[in-house]
Amino acid sequence: MNKLRALALLILTIAALKVNAQTNSRHFGAITLQPTVAYLKSNSGNKRMVRLLFKDGKNFDEATVEISFNGQTDHIKIPASKVGEDIIEIGLPGPPVAVATQATVKLHADNQTYVARCIVEPAKADWRVYVLPHSHVDIGYTNVQAKVLKLHMDNIDESIDLAKKTANYPAEAQFKWTTEAIWVVENYLKKADAAKKERFWDAVKKGWISLDGAYGNTNTSMTDSRQLMEMFATGQRLAKQHGVEIHTMFQGDVPGASWGLAAQSDQTGIKYFLSGPNASDRIGNLAKWQDKPFYWVSPSGKQKLLFWQCQPYSIGYALKGTRIPNFFTVEDPKPYYSGHPSDNFLNPYLFDYLGGLEQSGFPYNMSILTWAMSDNAPIDPELPDAVKAWNERYASPKLIITSTKQFFTDFEASYRDRIPNFSGDYTEYWTDGVSSAARETALSRETSDRLKQADAIWAIRDKPSYPAADFNETWKNLLLYNEHTWGAYNSVSEPENEKVISEWAVKKGYVLHAKGLTDTLTDKAIAVPAAKANGVDVYNTLSWPRTDVVYVAASLSRAGDLVKDVAGKKIPSQRLSTGELAFIAKGVPGFGKSTYTINPGNAFQQGESKITETGLSNGIYTVNIDKQSGDINRIVKNQNGKNLVVVDSSGFNKYLYMPGDSLQKIETSSAAAITIKEKGPLVVSLLVTSKAPGVNSLTREIRLVNGLDKVELINTVDKIAIRRKESVHFAFPFNVAGAQVRYSIPWGNLTAETDQLPNANRNWYTMQRWVDVSNASFGVTWSSPDAPLFEIGKITTGGLLGGLHHAPQWLSYTPQSSQIFSWVMNNLWHTNFRAEQGGLATFHYFLQAHANGYDSFKAEQDGLNNHQPLVVAAASAGSDKLFFNVNGNNVYVEAIKPADDGKGVIAQLVNCGASDARVNINPQTSAILKIWESNLTEDKKTALSNNFILPAKGVITILVEK
Repeated sequence: MNKLRALALLILTIAALKVNAQTNSRHFGAITLQPTVAYLKSNSGNKRMVRLLFKDGKNFDEATVEISFNGQTDHIKIPASKVGEDIIEIGLPGPPVAVATQATVKLHADNQTYVARCIVEPAKADWRVYVLPHSHVDIGYTNVQAKVLKLHMDNIDESIDLAKKTANYPAEAQFKWTTEAIWVVENYLKKADAAKKERFWDAVKKGWISLDGAYGNTNTSMTDSRQLMEMFATGQRLAKQHGVEIHTMFQGDVPGASWGLAAQSDQTGIKYFLSGPNASDRIGNLAKWQDKPFYWVSPSGKQKLLFWQCQPYSIGYALKGTRIPNFFTVEDPKPYYSGHPSDNFLNPYLFDYLGGLEQSGFPYNMSILTWAMSDNAPIDPELPDAVKAWNERYASPKLIITSTKQFFTDFEASYRDRIPNFSGDYTEYWTDGVSSAARETALSRETSDRLKQADAIWAIRDKPSYPAADFNETWKNLLLYNEHTWGAYNSVSEPENEKVISEWAVKKGYVLHAKGLTDTLTDKAIAVPAAKANGVDVYNTLSWPRTDVVYVAASLSRAGDLVKDVAGKKIPSQRLSTGELAFIAKGVPGFGKSTYTINPGNAFQQGESKITETGLSNGIYTVNIDKQSGDINRIVKNQNGKNLVVVDSSGFNKYLYMPGDSLQKIETSSAAAITIKEKGPLVVSLLVTSKAPGVNSLTREIRLVNGLDKVELINTVDKIAIRRKESVHFAFPFNVAGAQVRYSIPWGNLTAETDQLPNANRNWYTMQRWVDVSNASFGVTWSSPDAPLFEIGKITTGGLLGGLHHAPQWLSYTPQSSQIFSWVMNNLWHTNFRAEQGGLATFHYFLQAHANGYDSFKAEQDGLNNHQPLVVAAASAGSDKLFFNVNGNNVYVEAIKPADDGKGVIAQLVNCGASDARVNINPQTSAILKIWESNLTEDKKTALSNNFILPAKGVITILVEK
């Protein structure tokens, strides 16, 4: 969203470049000469342009000008002016220069001669600047979501009318409109009658309306892999239905983007990415990427996405803002005609901008600027006339009203072989704001995982009548929660404002609606016509066999506490203090299920778990607690007779509260009371209750399960709603010397610092499922389904208040460290995000130590296991399992689902290893399989055999039919 402070700064910057009209009538006192890159059209040929500036007043009188340049001299006359002139644009005599050349101007006026000189550097004579008309789509921010939607839908109608009106203009001045977000298009078509729909698609096919693929301007680092791909699903389905193609995305405002966009480009069909970020609001060092296009190469090296980060998307408003209404203050804004299209346009901003590119050695003769009248603003109806007039006056730079598609097509056709290739994550800056709503963010992450599990169970059970539309609607609601607009522009300054409250209610409603839909879809997926008496099915929604604890709700386990498998063998179990029945489900097949019965009688007790008020163990891990603080001070893992010291210092899982932005004022919890919650022998847990600043209460549960290779931490805060600036962290100092930090991102993983693009965010990071801290011989995989943000080595978010325009707090390097801080809550933003958050929020953490160095596949397994626990349901009569299995070294299945048409199963595979892998797709219940490489729209692209090569760090979507 176009932050007011950022806009003000940009307006001031551009104003400094402009020569403003003088308000007095004083005759000028001096002149200066300013070179430009522009060429004026003239009857004698195109001429390099300089600008004659009158200083200390205006020129009102007739004057003559003698111009000497490049060995030639011209004379021109300046007519008298009643209103006075600030500037005169002058064409220099002679051809373009190949070396720096001095120009001299002598102006004779009022019986005086004034002299000015400037150095004219060589400049391209064929600049093309593409101007992209759009209105930045904030789903909220300037007004309530319903009004925002109406405005953007009205913009489509206005744009079609203006495109029709200007259809006979020169091609470069014909109007086009970029809708920016498919969210707008989808809703427009829902409300349109047949005639309006036909008019819309006709406009699309004529190029009047441009469709870019993304559903909205999304925090792409916050989406998981499947959700990131679903970001383009609605657009590609619409395109396929109507015989058009979408290969572009335009993302406004959001600084940075996930490397996963490049990884999935073959599946989504998105090959071009235009980023028009915020001007300066909490964007770190990102501006250094402006106008440095590159092919963004995927982690596998097999896909690439042509990326261009242009100048800030708010240029149009910054230039024209003084001549149009402040649309933030207009309840129902309409297109505004100033009557002077060329005023407050691109002169002289464009000359200075292109001059800067020339000086930097910019190797291309084209660039792109976006043109928006504000966030959620009407179209600029005067743009075609302004462009037409511009091109009639200037030979260069030529302006071209464009779409994203047109610009990238022209650019790539001209410079394909001169565009550099870069790899790395463009780590986002604005993900910090999501922790201003920690409870809802955790719910969003949990719901996305559960929705994938519902899809998987539907495929495992081969259920008919797959409700594709309901799943799609759920994904869209999750995407709307991760869309970058969290609230109103005055959410922090006026938190009690009626619109602020309303906008947050809608935003929160997206994730609550997604949860409700997911609950319903899960119930349908596991529903059985007649359940087996006292039986439960345990579903594994991942591709490998699993042994893990399951927690059976009291309502499903009333028969007793004794659990048996299908062979009648007793299974260790335990009734918990919550009323749930816990037991170990052993060897549940990949994409399959195991069935158990709940029987009258006491639990079968077996295990080595032990517990005291200061420690607990499960035969693998021993965890000790500091009695005074309640923090963990030691964790040891026994692996193959060797003790691995995972934690060996106080302050592990320590609560840290930072008031304001001061690291020096950090406080922690006190008055720890430790009680035994679960006594074992299967499940043991200690509950630490403490007083703590910023909360009504803090509880930290440390849980172990007999024989399971993981430590689980469950931290719950009952937050006091505080509007003063604050942050909450939990500290995790691991005992791993010389560690490297790696973490999961959509469709892969990366090493912090090593795999990041320059100028990306290094103050904090956003994990998908796990963080691994390892050296060559030992490490720990740590994950949280609920809390995505973390910092490496130290708390690096001190001092991060306000817009932070080019502030020194932004890091350019991250040292490796085994100390991780989970950044779970904050309200540091000054706009858009929440001013306060109160109530209960729970943060789960899992850690698994490993005696060897980093293993990417094991880390992915641990992360997926923690994010997709085994699913318990009433037992069905069938032996449900997927009709095929997937095997391959370092290959995992990110997601499976029934094909939308009900014919087969879609599987998304990832090779997380550093070498190519052979993938085998083998039948389980069907003798013959038909396999195709597929994509987001589930097309049968290429037939595959049942074994094929998946490149190192590669991603593929396949369709498998019986």
